[in-house]
Amino acid sequence: MPIRIQSNQIQNPQQMEVVVAGPDEANRLIIINGQFDYVITAFSPAQAGVLTKETFSVLVGPQLTRRQFVQAIGTAALVGGQVQFTGAATGFLTNWHINNVDADWDDESGQVELRIEAQVSVSGPNDSATIAGFLFQVTILAAVPAA
Repeated sequence: MPIRIQSNQIQNPQQMEVVVAGPDEANRLIIINGQFDYVITAFSPAQAGVLTKETFSVLVGPQLTRRQFVQAIGTAALVGGQVQFTGAATGFLTNWHINNVDADWDDESGQVELRIEAQVSVSGPNDSATIAGFLFQVTILAAVPAA
């Protein structure tokens, strides 16, 4: 089950709507940018590596009907991180990854659901690595009736 990020957790939300002539009667391109903080930490109590993986879900953009929604794409980037190692850096290893980003229409809300799967790993006794949050962009192609 993904961790649901609420709209009030999105920092610096920005949205732009552009009139376009696209496929499948698409006439709007909606671009949404934002950021949310959510800490993911991997803590290694022994020499063996530890991996922590989380999936996040956030609803963005205007409400659209299934017929109005044509397509969406999403991108994401990591925002900040922290590494703490207690011993010598020898043998210390950490990795941060965004494994998957997906944006698609959510039939319950009528909005686009952005899903981000990320992971952080660390090895070394009593060492830790943290991801602090995520930047994202979602681009929606829609067929909206003319006003």
